[in-house]
Amino acid sequence: MNQPAKVQPNSYSPYSHEVHHDPYPWYKSLREQDPVHYNEEHGFWLFSKWEDCQNAFRDFKTYSSSKGVALEADQSANDGYPMFIFMDPPDHTRIRKLLSGLMVPQRIKRLEDYTREKAASLLDPLLAKGEMDVIKDFSAILPMDVISTLIHVPLEDQDTVRHWADDLIYREDGQFELSERNINAYLSLASYFDAHAKRMSERPFDPDDMYSCVLQAKKEGKMTHEDVIGFGILLAIAGNETTTKLIGNMAYRLWENPVQRQRLLDHPDRIADGVEETLRFDGSSQMIGRTLMRDVEVRGRKLREGDRVGLCIISASRDEERYDNADVYDVFRGARDHMAFGMGVHSCLGAALARLEVRVCFEELLKRIPHYELDLSRSTRAHNPNVRGFSSLPMSFNPV
Repeated sequence: MNQPAKVQPNSYSPYSHEVHHDPYPWYKSLREQDPVHYNEEHGFWLFSKWEDCQNAFRDFKTYSSSKGVALEADQSANDGYPMFIFMDPPDHTRIRKLLSGLMVPQRIKRLEDYTREKAASLLDPLLAKGEMDVIKDFSAILPMDVISTLIHVPLEDQDTVRHWADDLIYREDGQFELSERNINAYLSLASYFDAHAKRMSERPFDPDDMYSCVLQAKKEGKMTHEDVIGFGILLAIAGNETTTKLIGNMAYRLWENPVQRQRLLDHPDRIADGVEETLRFDGSSQMIGRTLMRDVEVRGRKLREGDRVGLCIISASRDEERYDNADVYDVFRGARDHMAFGMGVHSCLGAALARLEVRVCFEELLKRIPHYELDLSRSTRAHNPNVRGFSSLPMSFNPV
């Protein structure tokens, strides 16, 4: 799993399983040698510097989300079920305005007690065993459960929905186009949330319930039925996969850096800062795609209207020109200007929920299991150019 200290930018491929194990040497070489990199094989540009990614995030008129946020060229995000992350203003503004009031920190804060109880209920039965799989036994279950409380996916359906989400994002080594596995998972999610929306629409309106508000917006003509299906698919993926992987990444980085883990054990009130550093240093959202709406020149490279551009979020968050000791994992750094949740009009609507979930998870995990070991020989990686993390991460500890 170890990569050479020096790699060449032109050997980088976001579709390579080898790269997924440790992309950071490639990101460093891209920043230093070719910060506006063109991938000849698949025909997209990649920005790896903080300043360039920030400029692109803020200039949504030039760097459009309307053709999707994956790197794959010639995709049509509007085929199937629309998601508001695949829209630009004014359509994006219309949908985001409907949803933003439902995701403000004050409302998300109400989920803290539930999240803490769920984390405890998952961890406590495992303590006597002295071992667990961080992903399969913990982080894959909790975010899906919390999201399900918002959109009313019953407990008996949650594993099925999560497996469809896993299948939707999985990529074989070198896979560029969508596979039959990906397409079938998308169709299964769409069919599920189609039926789910119809069932839920029979319930009386509840202004304190997120999904009820979404369905009410549909009744008022502010959202279509297809918008509601797309909303369900989006939450099943973005509200589940990225948080699941982030919890695993943080467990790994704290194990890899025992001094940093001890700092959080000594100062549990700083766990939120540890979450921010993990988002910066090894966030689960690696990159996001855009389409150029006009010709631009960046660092002397000429990009043309219609070109695909990948904004390498995690490379930007390790930019040495932005952060001192950028390649050092420092849980007390406290930097919140990273790009793990994007920037500008497309900044992640679920950022507050993700932060709460991961903070609570580690407050409960480190309290019960302050010292643990990971078995990387039995771990497995999830493989996707946009999302990075483990799909299995065995952990051992002294039985309690």
